[in-house]
Amino acid sequence: MLMNAAGAEINEIAGINTSNEEAFHVGEAHHFTSQIRTPKHERLNGLLAECGTAGLLLLNIKDFFAFQKVYGEDLSGYILNRVANTLEKLARETFGRLDFLLVEKLDDGDFAVLFDNRSMDVSALPDLAVSLQFSVQNSVTKEMVQLTGQRLFLRSGYACIRRHDALSVEQAFYNALCDAREISKGRLNLSLLGLLDEFRSILHTPRLSVVYQPIVDFKARNVFGWESLARGPLDSHFRSPLVLFDFAEEVGSLFELEKTCREIAFRDVGRILPNQKLFLNIHPRTLTDPQFSPGETLKLIKDYGLNPENIVFEITERHSIAEFTLFHRTLDHYRKQGYLVAIDDVGAGFSGLSSIAEIRPDFIKVDMTLIRGIDTNPVKRALLETLVSFCERIGSGLIAEGIETETELSSLVSMGVHYGQGYYLARPDFPKPSPSFVIPADVAFRNRQQGEWKCSIPVQELMEEAPEIDPAAEVKEIRELLETGQPISGIVVVVNRQPVGLVMSHHLNRKLGAHFGVALYFRRSIKHVMDASPLVVEGNTPVEVVAKMAMNRESFKIYDHIIVVRNGIYSGVVSVQRMLDALARVQVEMAKGANPLTGLPGNVAIEREISRRCEVGKPISLIYVDLDYFKVYNDLYGFEDGDRVLLLLSQILTWALKRHGSNDDFAGHIGGDDFVLITHPECSERMAIAIVRCFKRLIVRCYKSEDRERGHVIGKDRKGNEGQFPLVSVSLAIVDCDGKSDFDRVGRRAAEMKRYAKTIPGNKFVRDRRSCGAKSHLCENPH
Repeated sequence: MLMNAAGAEINEIAGINTSNEEAFHVGEAHHFTSQIRTPKHERLNGLLAECGTAGLLLLNIKDFFAFQKVYGEDLSGYILNRVANTLEKLARETFGRLDFLLVEKLDDGDFAVLFDNRSMDVSALPDLAVSLQFSVQNSVTKEMVQLTGQRLFLRSGYACIRRHDALSVEQAFYNALCDAREISKGRLNLSLLGLLDEFRSILHTPRLSVVYQPIVDFKARNVFGWESLARGPLDSHFRSPLVLFDFAEEVGSLFELEKTCREIAFRDVGRILPNQKLFLNIHPRTLTDPQFSPGETLKLIKDYGLNPENIVFEITERHSIAEFTLFHRTLDHYRKQGYLVAIDDVGAGFSGLSSIAEIRPDFIKVDMTLIRGIDTNPVKRALLETLVSFCERIGSGLIAEGIETETELSSLVSMGVHYGQGYYLARPDFPKPSPSFVIPADVAFRNRQQGEWKCSIPVQELMEEAPEIDPAAEVKEIRELLETGQPISGIVVVVNRQPVGLVMSHHLNRKLGAHFGVALYFRRSIKHVMDASPLVVEGNTPVEVVAKMAMNRESFKIYDHIIVVRNGIYSGVVSVQRMLDALARVQVEMAKGANPLTGLPGNVAIEREISRRCEVGKPISLIYVDLDYFKVYNDLYGFEDGDRVLLLLSQILTWALKRHGSNDDFAGHIGGDDFVLITHPECSERMAIAIVRCFKRLIVRCYKSEDRERGHVIGKDRKGNEGQFPLVSVSLAIVDCDGKSDFDRVGRRAAEMKRYAKTIPGNKFVRDRRSCGAKSHLCENPH
């Protein structure tokens, strides 16, 4: 098969080496027997001449010709080379340092591994073939799914190459190749393999282990739950969990393996809090297995002190769901037991949005391929921001997988992602690891890009009680309940402590007031008149998010109550009016703290922000900004021009924050010519230099030409004495806080440093470098 230039480019990007004599023949599928006089042929001939035998393992890509016809030679050639490179790497790891080991890519999607088998029992060949088959298959499948949406399926065979006097090397190889192909086409009889005995031994002993990786709640800044991950024995073919589970699926033992893993996960998880979750990976086929009894699982988790509300079934998107109707019905059954559901690997699997729409998961886990580089890739960022909005509209929690850097974490937090896991937070371990991390501070009180105030009040703080009723209750009872005693506007229909419907009094009155309404509904159960799909939110959801969700409902439901749950359990209701009133109050309070001239947060917001960051304990730098001789300028040029100088300074501060800071930096206007910036210590000096230089260059434009030329103005000081005064300059004082600190102490240090800065002429900044009472200052004075 010949590849064109585009195919060669794919190979170059993939890093496939085409120069080495031992490398694979990129873009040229050929039969080993056609290479009659290559060094490899001579090496095989030498081995057969010396010992008369060699081992042959064969791997074949299932339905390769159909794949090549659908996807073309370029992509099929790329997949061939990925398989070849992976096979060579794994073969060398498997066989170690053999004097003779060849890995050849043949035609028809076949790959051969030839090796010196003198020190090996022939009965070991089937095990080696299957082991390589699953290892290669799992290594390449992820990329295959990303490129085509299809999984890679390999078949394996094996044979011995035996040289007789009457046979040439080519004939001996060809005979063995035919034998191996026959075995691969008939599929290996796995029940006869020693590998199956090893698998059953691992399963029944059991020699499996479980590690736990924490999932962190970004808003609450604590561990929300743990994902349970199975591991095979280190000294086994099944040390890789991918090989372990693929083999189990192949031999029909998937349910048995997952059941064992669940039991170990429940047994070893230790104590978890009532609101924490244990995430368990479940193959879609397992849920529809007749042996998967909810009663049995329920008994098991009760034995270990857990409840269904603690358990989240992770359904991987890497597997298609063949019998979706049965699967969906089974899933609903388990949900009614209290279990939660997550879709895993979103963005790297089969059905994507269609499976999300059908399953309606409680959590959506985004694959690490979308998270990697989220801090620098605008396309990935836009996609993830869309997923955040989507999850908030459908009431799902979004979990980012594979977080490995601080910048990825800070980007995800600033985008509003709800939860995360990854090596940067904590690696999987046993017993459950206690992650050591610092989540970046929330975005400041005001979103600087949109100019909107944020409200982080959780909706549960506005929650009110509402009557609960069983769906079997008659409409007559509901009507009596609504009309007697305290006025009631809504009733929640609950089953097993979970809300399943809502009855609003105005909707019920409309139905009963219709022609024959009483006759039709009065003696029927409430489920015939209830809203079976009310808006249900978790109690920790911010009010502004819930308000948006409520306003996006159908027009006739806009003013219906919102049902509040905690981990799926009914807690109360919130009326739309109560929610809007709270938002209005917050906006009024926030507006009181905003400076009317610059629009930056004022004293209330500044104090709250500094106090919050001091309590978190993450290192910060506080930059106190003040103008020198501003009163002289204000008296001489008037308040209108004075306001222009303040606006100029606020614009320079905002620009410097954006240019040299990060998303969670903060700018506030204390009042008059006093401002405050909060940033990271590593950014503060660079930011201060930019502010000093920029202000020095631009402030001269605020003076008349004669004042600019003189470099000073004639005016009066605070005591009324006339004299010469320099042009307005800016003084910056940087105070660093390395850990948890006290707001008053930080404020005193900042004020002291500002007074010190103002004793230095011109535009400048100073930095407090005191430690244990010592005092040292760094100054920049470019005037």
